[in-house]
Amino acid sequence: MTRSGKLTREMRNDLERNREGKLSSRQWLQLITEPLTTLLLLSVPLILLVARYGVAGRVIVLLLIAGFLLTIGMRAVLFARARLSYRVLYADGLPSRWKFWRKTTLSDKSGEAFRFDHRLGERLKLKPDQASHAYYVEAGGRRILLNLIPKRHPQADLAEPSDNFERLGGKLYAD
Repeated sequence: MTRSGKLTREMRNDLERNREGKLSSRQWLQLITEPLTTLLLLSVPLILLVARYGVAGRVIVLLLIAGFLLTIGMRAVLFARARLSYRVLYADGLPSRWKFWRKTTLSDKSGEAFRFDHRLGERLKLKPDQASHAYYVEAGGRRILLNLIPKRHPQADLAEPSDNFERLGGKLYAD
């Protein structure tokens, strides 16, 4: 979101796809490539060490690359089949912006807490007990928050699920 309160083009595009029960291409790519940064950082020292071993080192590097590709392939299949979920959720309290490592926790109207292990969308300033449109996926035992926009936002109508949301594979939860 920009400082004027308008949604960015990426967020509008994501919401257009999410409200139809589908991931946007940007979200899908982010989800499947998420672990690659960590894997690459961990594997650089290994690559430097095995480079000294000639042919055996090259084979190990090729196996490592095959492992990366396998990881991407498995995540692509996982998230291609993942169902989008929509709920109206509320902020439990004021989240600290400097505590970026903390998981996002929101709750529904009944008070049930929802912890999100990862978040793709922009971090918005939330007020306590503020109702928000939330799109997320549950995959691999984790919840990943895709988009969160306050219901009182001037462009909140873009976040309302379409009539086709459930028919196209989305999971709609009542308020």
